[in-house]
Amino acid sequence: MSILLLNVVFILIFVGIAIFLTLVAIVLIIVSLVRSASAKKKDKKTRKVGLWIGIAMLVIPWICVAVMFIASKIYDSNYNMLTFDRENVPRAIVENDTDYLWSIMAEDVMENNDLSKEDLEDFLDQCNIDHVSSSELARFTDLSSPDNHYRTYTGHFNGKSLLCFQYRMYNVNDDGGELFITGVYGDQRGDEFVGIYFFTYSSDSGESIEFGERPPKEK
Repeated sequence: MSILLLNVVFILIFVGIAIFLTLVAIVLIIVSLVRSASAKKKDKKTRKVGLWIGIAMLVIPWICVAVMFIASKIYDSNYNMLTFDRENVPRAIVENDTDYLWSIMAEDVMENNDLSKEDLEDFLDQCNIDHVSSSELARFTDLSSPDNHYRTYTGHFNGKSLLCFQYRMYNVNDDGGELFITGVYGDQRGDEFVGIYFFTYSSDSGESIEFGERPPKEK
């Protein structure tokens, strides 16, 4: 799991805890105020311990959430990020939308390997992806479908952390072909280093063709 995703998970956990403590705090404050009002009518004094505990439980958790969120934003700002919807990648592939795919390719990788949009078009033509109906497309964009798998991880290059992603599309044609896509969505070096790095198409017979350059492996 990538560092960025872990940040999101931890923030969501703390938000859940903060919501629970907020509900408990509201109950404590209400009970304390009711007891205080009742004691005042009887000309008695109360220490309002529940009120102060409730206020602390109400304020402190949300301060922690805010601190975590700000720290996460500061950490993320160290990365040049590629923002894209996960579903748009397989959609562009089956619809042969090379304009979109080329727009999210890593510029540095394409230049270093002397690759062009025309080369990408030739590669996709060789993959023979023929499932293009809306029902077939759902197999590649639905999170619960067994015909796709998406994951993120943290890679390393020259002492720098890279936020990487992998996407697999299974059974893309009648030959049982598989398409593997991988790239970097967060890099500290610059915008030109983020994007899709590499495609591999593998047929059921063992034939394999590649496009691009593999990003650093997970460590």
